[in-house]
Amino acid sequence: MLAALVLPLAACDVQEAASGVGDPELITVLLDEAGEEVTEWRGDADDFGEHPYRPEGLEINVAYPRFTGAGSFSQGLAARVDQEVRDFRGASRNPVSLDIGWEVVAAGHGVLGVRLVRTEEDYHGLRQGYGTYWYDTATGHTAYATELLADGAALEKLNGIVRGVFAHEEDVDVEGLHPVMRTYDSMGFNTDGDLVVEFDDGHLSPVVEGHPPTSEPGRMVAVVPSEQALPLLSDLGERARRASLVEEPVLAVEAPPSTGPGSPPVAPGVVSAGDPDVDCAKDKCIALTFDDGPAETTPHLLDLLAEEDVTASFFLNGDPALTRPGVLRRTYAEGHEIGSHNDLHEHMPKHFADEELTGQVAAVSAMVRRQTGHTVELFRPPFGDSSPEVLGEIGRQGMAEILWSQDSEDWTDTNRDEIVESVVGQAEPGAVVLLHDTLSPTLAAAPEIIERLRGQGYAFATVSQVYGGPEVGESYPPGGLV
Repeated sequence: MLAALVLPLAACDVQEAASGVGDPELITVLLDEAGEEVTEWRGDADDFGEHPYRPEGLEINVAYPRFTGAGSFSQGLAARVDQEVRDFRGASRNPVSLDIGWEVVAAGHGVLGVRLVRTEEDYHGLRQGYGTYWYDTATGHTAYATELLADGAALEKLNGIVRGVFAHEEDVDVEGLHPVMRTYDSMGFNTDGDLVVEFDDGHLSPVVEGHPPTSEPGRMVAVVPSEQALPLLSDLGERARRASLVEEPVLAVEAPPSTGPGSPPVAPGVVSAGDPDVDCAKDKCIALTFDDGPAETTPHLLDLLAEEDVTASFFLNGDPALTRPGVLRRTYAEGHEIGSHNDLHEHMPKHFADEELTGQVAAVSAMVRRQTGHTVELFRPPFGDSSPEVLGEIGRQGMAEILWSQDSEDWTDTNRDEIVESVVGQAEPGAVVLLHDTLSPTLAAAPEIIERLRGQGYAFATVSQVYGGPEVGESYPPGGLV
């Protein structure tokens, strides 16, 4: 039933847009198949052998276009496709198949635009996702969709506009809309020059307890009229808009980049964790860390942290991250640090080995990147139970192992006052405190913990700030659990 709903819709989108039908919810398509000026690279599972987790039996059929004279764009698209394959492998439950197709949506005014369409199937069903990528022929830079916007403030304004568009839409969890890169990873322009913002199947769907949000509403679209969108656009965005409306697409790049790519800019929607004014080499720092979420209680904690201007570190498990992706996005958008707490909350040395261990470590990292664009750098094994094999796998996947130096023992059925006294009484500079945002007594204790620690001169920092940037493959604190 879901396949019948989703797939014909996508085919209709491509056909109508390519034929010039002026549906305001469709991004213009200038080309959707290879030819003389635009060739195609195609690959399958064997072309992605370097990934840490490669589940057996997963069918992969992916493609991206290659433009004459734009080799760096091909490299950029190749990297995006590689990441999509890696993250689908890691984040999905019993993955079945992944297909990625492409369309050219801009070609002219020094800009090339490509829309990638993912069709993926796993245990939870069939769904589609979308991403647009933009190439500046002058610099050789491959840009994310949010780089069509002038800056982070413009993305926040757009997020407010989109919230207004969906305010009365029952199929949309408006509270799950946040100005992060992977929420706004597909934007383009229709035949009227309006900005079309499209969202993956289920990306904005309301929470379903114990299950990922339903994908049945399909592709959700917000159309921002050109007069409202133009003030938000960057120079690249203005040129991309014009390039989307050209009568004769310029598909080949005649000259190499004139200025060179330089250091890639930070795309709007990429958020740095922690308070930039906190320096743990000078300040009396303490890191509050919260495990096992995101949960129904997490938004209440985030409300408090925002009110008190406190940043913290959150270590997430797989099923909660799949169930509440909007809370995950909010946590990231508000400057908190995101780490992995493994896929399943089990003793890792006892329950997982070899390929299963690899998949357990890969899962939450992939889930977080799919929702935010952020690459997780911290991993906390459940119960603090590790081993040389677990630490080795964490390191192979580019993360540091984070335990804790102070246990609040909120997980032992202690009450609010006992949690407060435990945290405040044991506090010391550089401490990493273990807490759980799933527990009501912990949330009740949090306001007084913050007030009393702040009264003692503590600055609230992320784990990475406390440890000065943990090194990949190392375990912290260096002496292990006391």
